[in-house]
Amino acid sequence: MFGTPLAASGRGTAVAAPALAERADATAGQTARVDAHRWIGSLPSGLAVQARLLRALLDAVEADPRWEGLELSCSLAAGRADADSDLDVGLWHAEGDRPDDAEIQTMLRGRGEVVEVNAQLWEGVQRWWVQYADGGQIDLVVLAAADRPGLAPGAVPLLDRRGRFAVAFVPSVLRAAPEQPRQWLLDGWEALDNVAKYLRRGSLLEAVEQLHRARQRVFQLWATGEDVDYPVFGLTSLLDAEQASLPPGIEATYPTVDPKSATAAAATLAGLLSQAGWHADPFLDTPLASYVTTRLRSAGDGGTGPPAVAW
Repeated sequence: MFGTPLAASGRGTAVAAPALAERADATAGQTARVDAHRWIGSLPSGLAVQARLLRALLDAVEADPRWEGLELSCSLAAGRADADSDLDVGLWHAEGDRPDDAEIQTMLRGRGEVVEVNAQLWEGVQRWWVQYADGGQIDLVVLAAADRPGLAPGAVPLLDRRGRFAVAFVPSVLRAAPEQPRQWLLDGWEALDNVAKYLRRGSLLEAVEQLHRARQRVFQLWATGEDVDYPVFGLTSLLDAEQASLPPGIEATYPTVDPKSATAAAATLAGLLSQAGWHADPFLDTPLASYVTTRLRSAGDGGTGPPAVAW
């Protein structure tokens, strides 16, 4: 969602502060301020559920001075939302003045008729996912405002009491870390090595699970090569970037639960994994490529006879 930790005063009294939103301009290093309520009001009619829910959330957050900031991210902030899009939001609390989990859940339940609330840790921070009866969804994390150095690209803070979002900043996950492409490449080959093992055992469901793991690594590497934002999110980031391409032939890596289909998908993934590694870094390679490819070929052949698929 937000990738890095997103993330003032007295308690229980409303603060008469305008809800000013800012949009990041990464090139200028500054942000442009807009009125949050007007921004929500400008959402198209097809996003009426999202607008209602976002307005209700903003009203609740504005009324509690313990909340310093409300930040909207992902598809709605970027103008890519549709009627099924959820609200990806970060709530930033004043230092040492965090509302407790029960209060947060009560606030979320008060925004509309709730079907269910799921609260659990996400990458070390508390996350709430809420399904509302009208189809609205909230995906929310809560962090300390002091942990946020500025506004991430594409985000829209709907409340900023202290002006923390007046400057843009680059989250660490906006680009792949230097060590990540090699880690993704090796993990992809490990997954394909497991595919060979499960094919030999006849455990097709486990083989298909490992194909999915390897495919995720292909997407992350390809996203790195395409220079899209947040390559760690793989396919999602590629689809969000208008000019990005997908790995050629990736559709063939989605098998049915059938030995020949799984073997063919593994063969395609082996080629794409190498190609994606070079796409991310022309010098990225590993001896695992030839080793695992040989094991996959043997597993697909059943160990004897002519190849079951073309490699």
